[in-house]
Amino acid sequence: MINQERIKNLLLELVQIDSHSRKEREVAQCIKSYCEEMGAQVEIDDAGEKVAGNTGNVIARFAGTIHDAEPIMMSAHMDTVVPGEGVKPIIEGDIIRTD
Repeated sequence: MINQERIKNLLLELVQIDSHSRKEREVAQCIKSYCEEMGAQVEIDDAGEKVAGNTGNVIARFAGTIHDAEPIMMSAHMDTVVPGEGVKPIIEGDIIRTD
């Protein structure tokens, strides 16, 4: 079952972290910690060194529960654009928006 409150709280935490391109270390560490708390094996690769950034990609491996199941890969950006700096989320009913 999906815990909507947990997902909402994670979103609210992540959107408040300034993470411009090549300056994503803080959000990478947050994601790494969150995945480790859920039992994943987590590493951060050296991609940041290759693009003059302050962190690499977060790679999390979660153990499966079905023996013969195919692995699943998910990918997402950690960086944001400059207008996303200093985001203060506002919750209005079922809607989350910024100030």
